[in-house]
Amino acid sequence: MWTDPQAPRIWRYATRPGNSFQSDEALYGVDNYDDATLARVAAEGFNGIWLFCKLQDLMRSKVFPELNSPQAEARTAAIRGLAERAAKHGVGVYLYFNDPVGLDIDHPFWKAHPDLKGPTLWHMYAWCFSTPQVPAFFRDAVAGTLEQLEGVAGIFLITACEALTHCWSKVRLRQGGQPPECPRCRHREPAEIVTEMLSAWDAGRKRMKRPCRIMAWNWEWAYWYPDPQAAIVDRLPDGIELLLDMELGGTRMWRGRPQAIGEYSLAFVGPSQRLIATQDAVAPRGVPVHAKIQINATHELCTVPNLPVLRTVHAKMRAMTQRKIAGFLGAWSIGTCFTLNTFALKLFMRDPDRFMDERTFFAALAREYFGEVDAEAIGDAWARFSKAFEQYPVTIPMLYYGPVNDAPARRLSLRFEGKHAGRTFMGDNFGDDLSRSLDGLDLDKVIAAFTEMHAGWREALASYERAMAHSSDGTPEQAAHRREELSTARMTEVQLASVVNVFEFERERGRVMKRDGLRPPCTLPREAALLAIMAREAANAGRALPLVEADARLGFHQEFGGYKYDAKSIRAKIAAMEAEVGRNC
Repeated sequence: MWTDPQAPRIWRYATRPGNSFQSDEALYGVDNYDDATLARVAAEGFNGIWLFCKLQDLMRSKVFPELNSPQAEARTAAIRGLAERAAKHGVGVYLYFNDPVGLDIDHPFWKAHPDLKGPTLWHMYAWCFSTPQVPAFFRDAVAGTLEQLEGVAGIFLITACEALTHCWSKVRLRQGGQPPECPRCRHREPAEIVTEMLSAWDAGRKRMKRPCRIMAWNWEWAYWYPDPQAAIVDRLPDGIELLLDMELGGTRMWRGRPQAIGEYSLAFVGPSQRLIATQDAVAPRGVPVHAKIQINATHELCTVPNLPVLRTVHAKMRAMTQRKIAGFLGAWSIGTCFTLNTFALKLFMRDPDRFMDERTFFAALAREYFGEVDAEAIGDAWARFSKAFEQYPVTIPMLYYGPVNDAPARRLSLRFEGKHAGRTFMGDNFGDDLSRSLDGLDLDKVIAAFTEMHAGWREALASYERAMAHSSDGTPEQAAHRREELSTARMTEVQLASVVNVFEFERERGRVMKRDGLRPPCTLPREAALLAIMAREAANAGRALPLVEADARLGFHQEFGGYKYDAKSIRAKIAAMEAEVGRNC
């Protein structure tokens, strides 16, 4: 089980500038893990780290040698070196692959091998696995790569979605998509291709001298098959393990209607119906099932280091224990700091039977992490933070295009350009039209949910502050923990207040435009209701400023390695809005 000393507990540490999910981690990312960092990873209770890899960067293909990278040997040597160093700290190195990644449509390879082309997307061609050459190339590439990676603890694989790989990889069949245009693959089952790919990895693993886990991640197999994707899981090669998302594939009630969970969530405990059904389906075969979770933060709100929703985090750990989850992958590309939440995980593993009880767990956690504080009040605040966060409207449009992660820097203006909001997980322009984030949601319900969420968080925060206000005892480290966690909780409250203001402005602007027949680009009249929301948000941004100035962690988004808000952008927002409102806020 996941709490056993040897169970995989995999982390990612990518907090240094320049080390992001998009970087060449096999070549440069290993430098992120010096001995001090590896020792810290182990001390925090993790025994694995993971790197993002591409097969074409590492392989020594004999089938298509023209695709081999001249730096392949340097990359595999760097990974082996990291694995050797990490092992001295009791930490294994795991590699993530989503391969074979398609090639640019202008790549000379396609001129030489036009018959191997699959569908095109993003100026790329997929690989057609219904040709004899592509599976042969893939088996050779995988086997040759794994032979160079002795000492790696494991591999985990996405075989649907994400990158363009095989002909079925981007087809959302169950969401109304059509079979691929490829005449060879359109009549094949995607499960055939996936199991063929998994068999290649399994065959390569068997040629390695030391044990290496291969985990098949079920990420978006639901594109093609209903839960539990029996067409794939019933055909798993012997020795292949499963990595299942803790929340994805779950359903909950949100403001009187069912809401499907399509991403990692700290507003929903899980396990999802999909995890349960899939684990039950493979239980007779004894297939180990690992959970993909986010311990610190999710796209729901990830411009703070962690969300102190400890009742939810504890409930996830309890559920993983009850389901006898074999191990976990605890961080993707966000929320990779060591925080209260990761300490909670380590504490739970110390005595799972005892800490299944929430009250006992909270008391121990508060005292060990913060020192002499009012542990009961702290635990109550954690429970209320969790309850408040349950109101979050967890939809893909809200997570990927909503204002939550950038709200402190988002300017409200009477000038409306009508530009759609950019992606929350990249450094896109904010945009001033949030309709994309509201797809499938009622704006009034969204405002009511975030208003309730903010009010609950604010009340819990007041208790949190009182519980820690008079504590001067404990170690310097515990004092630092108190400062950091109060900073995080306070900034979360300010961000939620901004979100309420942003959506209220969106609603009021829509009302005025409908009444006056306005269309963007346009300038709205200086109505009292609009100006009042702007003044309120300028004042709220003023509350964010000292927090951000004192804590460089705030506003940073690890997915793209940049800030969604910082002191400079907040100052500019305040100045512009105060000038537009025409009075000091």
